[in-house]
Amino acid sequence: MTSNTDRAPVLVDFALQGGGAHGAFTWGALDRLLEEPWLRIDGISGTSAGAMNAAVLVDGHAKGGADGARAALENFWRRVSNAAVLSPLRRTPLDILLGRWTLDHSPVFLAMDLMARVFSPYDLGPGGTNPLRDILAESVDFARLAQASIKLFITAT
Repeated sequence: MTSNTDRAPVLVDFALQGGGAHGAFTWGALDRLLEEPWLRIDGISGTSAGAMNAAVLVDGHAKGGADGARAALENFWRRVSNAAVLSPLRRTPLDILLGRWTLDHSPVFLAMDLMARVFSPYDLGPGGTNPLRDILAESVDFARLAQASIKLFITAT
């Protein structure tokens, strides 16, 4: 029986979906896949959180191979998590007490969701700020990303 290290390389492409919680879940799935020495990523595409995962993975891989990609993804999602600590978009104490795991009943989330349906997101941020912009800028070297061997495709909706 051959071990995974003796296995011939398999070339794969990934398409990563968007959605904040989906992005965090996808980080875990990518982390596990990147442990496999026989897996070779040829191209990766993503939208929203999937695009961030894709860009961070490709940049990390360009810097330090699969281990670099794993470290970059962990670093990125730790930064996102740390930034969310002070966010008003959190479950209320009542939600926690009742075991609600989503923001479906959060007054702040419902108000933000309504505003996002009425106004452009560019009109809502004070001074055009987007907290993810800074996190992404700290997490990705865009010059290195442009030279990476893994093909990267970003989709905007």
